[in-house]
This record gives sequence, C-alpha cells and structure tokens, in this order.
Amino acid sequence: MSEFITITSSRFNQATWEENSRYRRERQIDGCIYGSPSPLSSKIVANSLVFIIEMNNTLNKIEGIGLVYNKIQYDKYYMVYETGNYNRYIYKSNYRLDRSELQKCNPDLVKALDKCLFKGKTHLKRGSGITIVPEKLLTSDTCKHLYIRDTLSTIFKEHFKPTEN
Repeated sequence: MSEFITITSSRFNQATWEENSRYRRERQIDGCIYGSPSPLSSKIVANSLVFIIEMNNTLNKIEGIGLVYNKIQYDKYYMVYETGNYNRYIYKSNYRLDRSELQKCNPDLVKALDKCLFKGKTHLKRGSGITIVPEKLLTSDTCKHLYIRDTLSTIFKEHFKPTEN
C-alpha cells in the first residue's frame, strides 16, 4: 500500500507556521490543514494518499507530517493564513504527527529528513505550495537505509490504529 503514497513538502516561515498552529489550536483541529496557492501536482492521483512534511525554513527543521487525501476542500472558505493566496487550495485530515511524536517513534528518521530537506545542494527550501519530494532525495545516501515511505506508513498505521473496546 505504501508505494502508492506520495511524499510531499510544504514550506513555512515562523510566521506562517504560527498562523497554521494557531488556526488548528483555536478550532481544536487534532489533525492537519494546509493551504497552498496552487493545487497538488497533476502527477499525484486524485483522491490518493499524500504525506505532507511540514518544513519550517526559519528553524531548518521539520515540524511534523500530515497524511491527507489529494482532494481539495470546497465545503467552505478556510482562512488559515493572513495572506489570502495561501488559502486558495486547502487540504486537511485528522491525521498528523508532531515532530516530538515522530522523534519518539524514529529519531533517525527525523534527523535524516532534517538533513535531506534543509541541507546540501538538493535541499527543498525553495519552492511554492506543496511540492513532491523527489524520489532521488528519498533514496539518497542519507535516507535510503530508512525506507522513508514504508517507515512513515508503519508509524501512521501504528499510531492511528483503531483501539479495541
């Protein structure tokens, strides 16, 4: 199943990260919500699962990872960010793991993602909206031993598995 989950990234500065966090906190959203000036790439199958890595470019670290369907939310206008263009295309779900939760599950994964996404000539700090993390980056020397897609799938399945009554 995990080979069909696309891994993407969304970039934040400290101000936009705080706007996103405040929006979720004030509306008691346990999951994730992302706004983008453009829709997800047409290379991503409609309604398929997508991991979104939250990149904080001010701190050069990931803040967490959300799991959404490639389905734009049209049910209402979401005012997540002060800059209206960032609210143009909204993706949301109930599934998000914070950096601290990810570190408990797999500290090597967090360390590798910080390095791959923020350092070196292949960093992903530039760009607009939610962009696909290149497969070449996921299989680089820093990341290849972690099988990131499978690892994330396992972590999310374990964390969000239904509890038996």
